[in-house]
Amino acid sequence: MTPITKIPLKIEADAELEALKDSAATQRALDYYLKPSVTQRCNEQKVFNVSDDVGYEEALLHASELMRFALTYAHGGAASVQGPHLDLIRGMAHFVEMAKDLVDKTIDKQKAPAR
Repeated sequence: MTPITKIPLKIEADAELEALKDSAATQRALDYYLKPSVTQRCNEQKVFNVSDDVGYEEALLHASELMRFALTYAHGGAASVQGPHLDLIRGMAHFVEMAKDLVDKTIDKQKAPAR
């Protein structure tokens, strides 16, 4: 068996890796993973815009209702899949349910009379 200290280090750069080093694809990948703001579109068009007139409680009630619908869709979808996809749907439903519980608790605290 050769001791680790006697194994020569490979210092030579692989030619194929060196060719990728300055490629546009490499730069895009680095920008995507390391600088997310670079890849975001400046003029992103949204399908849904929240009005400035929406109050705090109204926004929370609407968010709670949207999460209730998301849970309904998730549970309906979970009935027709198996395996790892089922785990993903159940996990997503769990996250939505936790968020809904947080929103509902906030609404309840807002409605509760001050002591």
